[in-house]
Amino acid sequence: MDAQYVTSTSTLAYYPTYGRRYLFAELDRRSFSMVTRVDGTFTPTLSLQLYAQPLLSSGDYLEYKQLAGVESYQFFGFRPGSAQTLEDGIHCSANICNVDGTQHVDFDGDGATDYSCSDRDFNVRSLIGNAVLRWEYRPGSTIFLVWQRQQEDRALIGDFDLSRDAGALFGARVDNRFIIKMNYLMEI
Repeated sequence: MDAQYVTSTSTLAYYPTYGRRYLFAELDRRSFSMVTRVDGTFTPTLSLQLYAQPLLSSGDYLEYKQLAGVESYQFFGFRPGSAQTLEDGIHCSANICNVDGTQHVDFDGDGATDYSCSDRDFNVRSLIGNAVLRWEYRPGSTIFLVWQRQQEDRALIGDFDLSRDAGALFGARVDNRFIIKMNYLMEI
């Protein structure tokens, strides 16, 4: 995505966008997802259904820029540079520099940082799974044993690494739920 919204600020008012500066960046996003469903029938009265949906996704914000004007898709690109920490704050050798996950922006080109915001890079890891065992213990009467599993983990890394992200997913906090449902057919 070549223009993902990042943030806005009224620092050094910019009148072509009504006094605010709107910052965007290119978003390099990568994902892996695999929806899996398995159904098995062991006897006419006993079956098992399994469902799993893992998701690994990363987003790396690159090439920050500022919206040039309202009702346009025009941008002013920022040149990335190196940072130098001085007594009066952080100074950039160009329009933007990254220091420990914080983007520092110099809007007026004097070298001093005018605005800073956290880097929006992300990694999301998620797993949703269900297992349903169905047993019809007599005609019209059924017991369902259900297991639901959810896992989620987030990180502020931004690059995609299948083995690292899959390992982090299986090390994430787990929410397990067990449900029993019973239907009983009463004959009158």
